[in-house]
Amino acid sequence: MLQAAREAKQWSFTDTEEITKISVRYIQGLEEENYDVLPGATYAKGYLRTYAKQLDIDPDEIIALYNASAMPEPNPVLVPTSVVKGRPLWFRPVLIASTAVLALVLVVAIAVSQSGEKIAEEPYSPAALPSAQKAEPVTPAPSTAVVPDPATVVAPTQEGLTAQLTFTKDCWISFAIDGQASNQELFKAGTTTELNGTSKIELVKIGNAAGLTTTLNGKPLPSFQDGNKVVNNIILDQDTLKTL
Repeated sequence: MLQAAREAKQWSFTDTEEITKISVRYIQGLEEENYDVLPGATYAKGYLRTYAKQLDIDPDEIIALYNASAMPEPNPVLVPTSVVKGRPLWFRPVLIASTAVLALVLVVAIAVSQSGEKIAEEPYSPAALPSAQKAEPVTPAPSTAVVPDPATVVAPTQEGLTAQLTFTKDCWISFAIDGQASNQELFKAGTTTELNGTSKIELVKIGNAAGLTTTLNGKPLPSFQDGNKVVNNIILDQDTLKTL
């Protein structure tokens, strides 16, 4: 009926889509009774009414034909399910606690029974204490240690060189150790630093030398009396140490 009415009006699918505002895909589904392409039964009835009115067909007649041809949906079958009653929540902890208490009682009973049998079979008898032996006096052996004469003791020789620099004024120093590249540092008054070398410690330049007090391996060096002048090339080695 829908297809015949459309062809009688000489409408193409494109013309019908523009007039009814229904997509071509749905129009073909309505004419071929292929309602699966539609979103659902409600949309199918709405599109059928709109399409029938545009084709000058009674919408109620079209809806009646649709209802007659539509397959009724089967009613769902409800299957009764049996309800399984569970044990209350407190039952399991009580059962576990009761089992644990019973096991503990059995263990204690077995232990008491075995200990009673051992006591009856093997009576306790204390072991005899050992008699004390009379200690014999011990005569200390004469000491064989040799006490060295203080006059013959030679003080150990310190290996390497250690120069301790104490600053009473701000000093700028460039120094080199064992022929390596020189380092330059500024030391504030009240500070102390220590230079350690193997064969030679060289104070390349000393600014404000009057503010520097130096010791070499614990032996003091003569103080510098040049005031704020720069002192150059102070060599500290084993020969210097021998002169102190």
